[in-house]
Amino acid sequence: MPTRPALAAQITTPRHLLDELIAEGLSQTDQDKKTAVIYLELRHLHPGHYRERLLELMLKRLHSIVRTGDYLFQLDSHSALLLLNQLSGVSHAMLAAHRAQQVLMDAPTDEQRLYPQIGIALAPDHGSDGETLIDAAKIAAHQFAHEHIGIYDPDRDWLGQQLARLEAPLREALQQNKFHLAFQPKIELASQQVTGLEVLLRWENELLGSISPYEIISVAEHLGLMDRLSQWVIQTALRNFAQLRQHGYTGSLGINLAPNNLRDPHLAGFISNALAVWGVPAEKVVFEITESAVIEEFDMALRQLEHIKEMGCQLALDDFGTGYSSLSYLKRLPIDELKIDRSFIMHLTEQEDDRAIVESVIELAHRLRLQVTAEGVEQATEKALLEQYRCDVIQGFFYSKPLILSDMITYLQQQRAAR
Repeated sequence: MPTRPALAAQITTPRHLLDELIAEGLSQTDQDKKTAVIYLELRHLHPGHYRERLLELMLKRLHSIVRTGDYLFQLDSHSALLLLNQLSGVSHAMLAAHRAQQVLMDAPTDEQRLYPQIGIALAPDHGSDGETLIDAAKIAAHQFAHEHIGIYDPDRDWLGQQLARLEAPLREALQQNKFHLAFQPKIELASQQVTGLEVLLRWENELLGSISPYEIISVAEHLGLMDRLSQWVIQTALRNFAQLRQHGYTGSLGINLAPNNLRDPHLAGFISNALAVWGVPAEKVVFEITESAVIEEFDMALRQLEHIKEMGCQLALDDFGTGYSSLSYLKRLPIDELKIDRSFIMHLTEQEDDRAIVESVIELAHRLRLQVTAEGVEQATEKALLEQYRCDVIQGFFYSKPLILSDMITYLQQQRAAR
């Protein structure tokens, strides 16, 4: 096997090959030396061929600094990996990472400067197999980076701690159907009526207490359980939705999709079958996606969303403003609704900048013929400003907290009686 591989711009390196190379490096590394995994991830990428060109450019520049006995790999469509052997320790690994950072930033005048997030993990300190070391380097890049370079610290490994705490209970909860759903109403400002509901995942564990949806999804994705969990959510949500419709509810139901869902080739088929099973009209179901979910694999995500649209469902872009917020994405996505993140709403009355952003987003969305929902509305003053800006729908504690199915049925009945 060549020690300086050709550029791997069109392939993803199998993990078992990385395991073999890391094991080989460890076996050949002196006792007082280290093997380092340096993970480099391009952020804020554009869709399509431009993204591919940036990745090829990163691989080309990194290849120029690879020593004999080291390796450079492409991991996916936006990240690469340097495997470096015979390092003296953390300082040596940091020096190598800085060199990689420098060669990416110091571009000729006619080339793009690159600013990846960079994370370092060392073997055997942080693991002795490819998967463990890559995950550790990713965590360092994403959560603990300083000046775009982070060194893995197991004491600060949030995901590792959550896995140790939640893996067995989560598997049991999924096996024994211990999750439940809550529903939060969406109020149309023009009519002051409930025109939509968003379904939210809930899990109460006897020993651990209430587990947040963020924790559930992070651990489930890492364990490869996201498809099963999402299928449970979709089936249960549509079954509950059918019950709500039997009680006279005529609005829509929003269901969140995780990033992993958009990489599942069977997603559209599963949704179509579930709609048929529960007799729910496709046009009454809104699948909500986040900007970060779309950006990871834009072309693949776009194909999935188009399949979902073709069957008649609606699409909403959730948490707008917290991710990339790129107009190039916005105009290409087949969405029907834009949801403004609560981080802009919660300071609406105090922050002039937030007011300007919210008003501009609403105007832009309307020009694109999109419905606008403001999330996290809690105060009458926030509601009044959103009405002034012609926001279509609001969602938040000002009207109702998320309710279990029976309480939501009662809430809707009370709303109808008050008309």
